[in-house]
Amino acid sequence: MTNVRSSDTRMGSGNRRTITQGAWRTLIVLMAAGLLAVPIDAQDDRAAGREIVKKWQAAIVNVRVVLKMRVSVGGREMQSMDESVETVGTVIHPSGLTVLSLGALNPGAMMNKMMGGGGSGQERMEFGSEPSDVKVRLSDGKELPARIVLRDEDLDLAFLRPTTTPDKPLVAIDLADEGRPSMLDTVVVLSRLGRVGGWTPAASLQTIGAIIERPRTFYVIETGSANGVGTPAFTTGGKVVGLLTMRSVQSGRPGMFSMVGGSEGVGLLPVILPAADVRDIAQQAPEK
Repeated sequence: MTNVRSSDTRMGSGNRRTITQGAWRTLIVLMAAGLLAVPIDAQDDRAAGREIVKKWQAAIVNVRVVLKMRVSVGGREMQSMDESVETVGTVIHPSGLTVLSLGALNPGAMMNKMMGGGGSGQERMEFGSEPSDVKVRLSDGKELPARIVLRDEDLDLAFLRPTTTPDKPLVAIDLADEGRPSMLDTVVVLSRLGRVGGWTPAASLQTIGAIIERPRTFYVIETGSANGVGTPAFTTGGKVVGLLTMRSVQSGRPGMFSMVGGSEGVGLLPVILPAADVRDIAQQAPEK
């Protein structure tokens, strides 16, 4: 009986070796045929993205602002309210100079553009918003009171400076270390979740789907929507491409089915404004 069990064991072991060798040969054949190709580039992009998050996550901050919202019809104010709004900004200087989307601080102007000045005379509806009580929440949870020092409505940019000096220099993205992607290149977009997400750093891989060259350069991500404006995009090599903003053009009074064509139907398009342009405008921000 003992010899029989020993023979069965050896036979079982031989079968296992035969199956393993057969599976290995099959795997080699499939890989040679390209049926099990491993997306090395995709893995490299993800690894690069994680390194970019580690390096620059502290430069992505949350911004809270209280807005005085007004709605008027025919020049007569119909409604007024205070709204607390949270958005995301990017620190671009160790002193705390922060850039973000102006649309987040002045949604009234954006809504007016979307409405296209709809109505006339007594029927014309307009939205107004006035920001106050601006605070920047750093990655460590500390809040700094801030004020708006510069706005650029054409490029949808707003710049903030803390009204109190930070205890130590802040992590700031170097806009001079610029990268210029080509169409279909992968870029890493950084962001930060809000209160519900526990202020957690966030990132996504996006593809450059178009490059607008006139009247100035803009990069358009393939998805056609920004994962939160006011945040930076990087090449997978770690160079900063620019800042996600909202490009707007006067589209006139929108038709009933304007939104069928997406945001472009109402004259809005999320784009990446090149880092050099953001840097040039930031140099105009007053020190005090």
